Amino acid sequence: MESYGILSLLPVAVVIVLVFFTRRTALSLLAGTLVGAGMLHGAGFFSPWLDVVYGVMGSDLWIWLVLVCGFFGSLVALFEASGGIYGFTAIAARVCKGPKSTLLAAWILGILIFVDDWLSILSVGAAMRRATDRHSIPREMLAYLTNTTASSICVIVPTSTWGVFMISQLVAVGICPAEAGMSTFLHVIPFLFYPLMALLCGLLFALGGLPKYGPMKTAFRKTQAAVLAEEAQEEEKKGNALNFLLPVVLITAITIATGEILYGTLTCLVFCAILYLPQKLMKPGEYLDRILSGFKDMIGVLFTVTSAFILRDINSLLGMPDYVIGAAKGAMSPQILPAAAFLIVTILGVAAGNFWGICAIAFPVIIPIAQALGANQLLTAAAIISATAAASHLCFFGSEATLACSASQIDNVRYAQAAVPMILLPVILSALLYLAAGMLL
Repeated sequence: MESYGILSLLPVAVVIVLVFFTRRTALSLLAGTLVGAGMLHGAGFFSPWLDVVYGVMGSDLWIWLVLVCGFFGSLVALFEASGGIYGFTAIAARVCKGPKSTLLAAWILGILIFVDDWLSILSVGAAMRRATDRHSIPREMLAYLTNTTASSICVIVPTSTWGVFMISQLVAVGICPAEAGMSTFLHVIPFLFYPLMALLCGLLFALGGLPKYGPMKTAFRKTQAAVLAEEAQEEEKKGNALNFLLPVVLITAITIATGEILYGTLTCLVFCAILYLPQKLMKPGEYLDRILSGFKDMIGVLFTVTSAFILRDINSLLGMPDYVIGAAKGAMSPQILPAAAFLIVTILGVAAGNFWGICAIAFPVIIPIAQALGANQLLTAAAIISATAAASHLCFFGSEATLACSASQIDNVRYAQAAVPMILLPVILSALLYLAAGMLL
């Protein structure tokens, strides 16, 4: 395969530049894929580019993504139609007396829904959006808090979807045998500096222990309290919170039991019919209409995520991940390897818009380097895992950030401008901690 060297970064650079000029995330991603295809195939790029598109849209992962994302949109539509979200908002209004208590409630709710980051992002965003509006909290802050809390807690809990995946990576590279995967992961958790720092920073930002800064501070200042309060009042309706809470508990329990969020989502759709129709909250035809309308509401999210997947495959064909890792290999020593691994995998994840995929690439490349250099393998593995979570927060066109924006009803560019500078704080702190730990351990 031809090596493109530093030019392999060009499609990502095009995406970033276009996003901030056009404010069109999905179209900018598609433009980046076309640039990459042109680099690979010249003037006859279109047919090979379509082959990549067909490959993405024909993959099991993409089909799973469409079903989970689409049907979760259906659930949100049903929660709203049943009044369940409004009932939960009424309870939150009694607890959330001001901005700090509201943000704390959002943070705690994100911690409680630990089983899957998508489930957490969409549930917390839908449940807390009206409460944050009522207290003049910018939706950029809600998107930041839901996204950073979701995968941070998921990556720490070994029984979550993230935890199970990371345990499989530890086993795959020979750090531990399969039967010792859980116990080994428990030893890795204290070294997961980024998710721990992200959760701590999120809590401190929520409570005011850390001041908001940069565009997020500006967003708070510009938020029009009267307008948001009026909007929240207009949307407020009566409802039973159990019509929201019971389905969320069910989908969480089934996902934990089966390890598959799609089973939980589909079961929850059936459960909603059993729960709502006898209450005469909607007719059977309206129930089906809500499923379809909610699914359609997620098309924009799916378009953006699909474009990111296409860019991921184009980047792989250009050799971008191999180039970045290869360029950094020669400069690594046992002491700086954990910090270098954290920064490299974070940058790769953001550039590729592909987090678990980059993680799966990084483990079999970086862990053998750690073994050869005599570096601490658990610390290095933790750095890779932490970087995967950090990249999912920093990448404004990735699936997690896109879902957070959808749930908070903002565009990805607003997230990039306001949330990313806030996320850089735990990233910098984590890099310093990995550097210190690499020197000491």
